[in-house]
Parts: sequence; structure tokens; C-alpha cells
Amino acid sequence: HYPVRDYEPSDMGLELDYDFNFLTVAQISPRKNVENLIRWFVEEFKDEEVGLVIKGNIVCNSKYDKLETQASISSLLQQYPDRKCKVHLLHGSLTDEEMTYLYQHPQIKSYVTLAHGEGFGLPIFEAVYNELPVIAPDWSGHVDFLYKPVKDKKTGKEKDKAHFAKVKYTLQPIQKEAVWEGVLQADSMWCYPEQGSYKMRLREVYKDYNRFKSQAKKLNQWIRNNFTKEQKYEQVCNLLTENYLKIVPDQEIDDMFKELIKAS
Repeated sequence: HYPVRDYEPSDMGLELDYDFNFLTVAQISPRKNVENLIRWFVEEFKDEEVGLVIKGNIVCNSKYDKLETQASISSLLQQYPDRKCKVHLLHGSLTDEEMTYLYQHPQIKSYVTLAHGEGFGLPIFEAVYNELPVIAPDWSGHVDFLYKPVKDKKTGKEKDKAHFAKVKYTLQPIQKEAVWEGVLQADSMWCYPEQGSYKMRLREVYKDYNRFKSQAKKLNQWIRNNFTKEQKYEQVCNLLTENYLKIVPDQEIDDMFKELIKAS
């Protein structure tokens, strides 16, 4: 896990057309499923003053990549010539301070992802500790921090409860064109978010924003109490130390090396 890292926002002077905008941070690739994220957003808000901000690229942050990314998104949007909703592209390298500005921008109201799978989901995590409500599939690495314990009023027992807008999904084999030997295995499974569920969650967050913002504030507080640098670094060090000693129980390890592991 990553710890919470706070940065002072660096003003980029971003002015958006509408007051309510969704944000996603993603590479335009099969795993991130950005095409459906855009297409279904436009279909849901075609005639409304709602925006989608995409911080993304295809491969890198070069000028050529910017042109390719613009062309890819424009080709999709040409299928909806009379739309009222807006889709904005931010391309290029942003500092942590500029990303914080983006997460905290008064016109950006929610973070959204339709990724088929995440190892952790760092931009989602950053959105959470900047109090953005999240719309995401209820599967993969990001659910580790999108649930928080809630005490049952009757039993007094704690149970993990989702504090985000859950998108329904099905599990199916990974797409053939996305197979990457040694990284994305052909026999692995991806989650495929459901179109109807995604559109419903978009609409719910838009119409009932205060409820989801309240959830986001509660999740933010829990994250800040349980994902500090000290806690996460200690967990990593403990796991490395314990597992290393289990792997080589018979190997002689001098005292200095043991101390180095514990102190790292």
C-alpha cells in the first residue's frame, strides 16, 4: 500500500465550462477501458451541462502522443455531434502539486474508473484522500481502501462497508489483444463493468451528490488514520524481514545484515 502524501495545490488556472465534472486519470489502453468510460458518459449526459476531465495519454507525454490521444478521443466523440456534455483532455506530465490542484478543483466533483483490473489504483487512492467521491467496479486492488469498518448499531460488531458508488461487473477472460506474456497472462480474468450499472452510478452521484460527498469525507478520515507513512513503511519492513527469514531459515545471516533489514 501507498501512504497518504499531502501536497500544496499548484494553481494551473484551469477553467471548465460546467460546474459539475467527473475526473479520470488513465492511460488510453485496453486495461483501463477508457473508451467505454467516455462513450457511456456521453450517452448518459448527452443533453446536459456535465463534463468529464481525462488526464491521460497513450504511451508517453510527447507531443506526438498528445496528437494521437486527441485523435483517438475526437474520433469517438464524432459519433455524438450534437452533444451538450463536455469532454476535456489534459495531456503531459503534472507535478504532485498540480495533481492535487486537479483533485481539489471546485468544479471537479467525483473520480470515475472502469478499469478491468488494478494492482492498487494510485490515482483512485489520491482522489480518496482529497475527498472526491469515487465511482468504480467493486473488484480488484482499489477495493482494499474503498471499504472501511463500520460498527453495527445492534450487534456492536464491525463490518467493512463500501464508501463508494459500486459499478456491477462480470468476470471474463482477458481480451486476446491485451495479453502481455509475463504481465497480463492469457489465462487470467478481468472484470467487465456493466454499462447500465455505470450509467446509474453516474446519475446517482450527480443527482444525490451530498450523500456521496458525505461518504467520501468519512472514507477520507479513515484513510488518513490508517494509511500514514509510518504505518505503511513499518508493514513493508516487517513483511520483508519475516518473509526473508522464512525463505532462508538455514542460511547464516550476520547480525549487521539483520539490523539493516530491520532499519530499512
